[in-house]
Amino acid sequence: RTVRATEITMAGFLEPLQEKRMQKHCVAEALGTFLYIYMSEACAVNSDTQGMVTNALGNGFTLAVLIYCFSGENGSGAKLNPAVSTGLRLTGRLDGTKYMWEIISQTVGAILGAICLRITIPGVNVTHQFVAMGGVSSGHPLSTFIWEFIMTAFVVYVVFATQVDKQTRHGSDLKITLPAPFAPLAVGLAVACGAFASVPYTGGAMNPLRAFAPALVFWNWKNIWVYVLATLLGGVAGAVVYENIFLEHQPPEEDGEANEASV
Repeated sequence: RTVRATEITMAGFLEPLQEKRMQKHCVAEALGTFLYIYMSEACAVNSDTQGMVTNALGNGFTLAVLIYCFSGENGSGAKLNPAVSTGLRLTGRLDGTKYMWEIISQTVGAILGAICLRITIPGVNVTHQFVAMGGVSSGHPLSTFIWEFIMTAFVVYVVFATQVDKQTRHGSDLKITLPAPFAPLAVGLAVACGAFASVPYTGGAMNPLRAFAPALVFWNWKNIWVYVLATLLGGVAGAVVYENIFLEHQPPEEDGEANEASV
């Protein structure tokens, strides 16, 4: 009976992948996260010689471009970050099954991106920059936690304000703050601002996979739990705050899915 129940549960979990739209959704999240981890971590490595601007602007512009690419009807909404997906899930704006497949897709893409970068970069010691560590991360886990929590909350708050909040994007009798096509740029700039603020202290992850994937590939687990926990909880905080203060008149759609056509 236990085996039979497990088979039924697994069949139900795999069933959504039979749909073409779901397949494209997962591929978009995996490919987008792969490119983000590969390129953003390359910027982090290059910043060791080129300066922090390379890291901050490289991360921000990379994310903005990828959101433009993987949003819309043929994409996935381009979350590319478990902190964003978790915030959407806990506010009822993302279906549970789709959430699980997003996390799986993002994780696979991130690990492949980290592996690819390790193969393609020169044979030098880049573990420090690549694992997204900064000045206080090794000896001050509480400071690292606070930095990553606040920066990730800020990024997810901007995601909700510009991509989830239809009133903000499309205007109302209250105010018009940001046209929809500029939402990805706003999110990218939020990451860049967070990087400018936090890179010297923590490396500026703002995404659990930006710390976890290179930690796995380079096998450097020092304080990684701080990064993963802080970014996930920060993402939830940013989502819950915006949801409960500004989205009380915009309940989640009936199928529990956030609007994927964000641009």
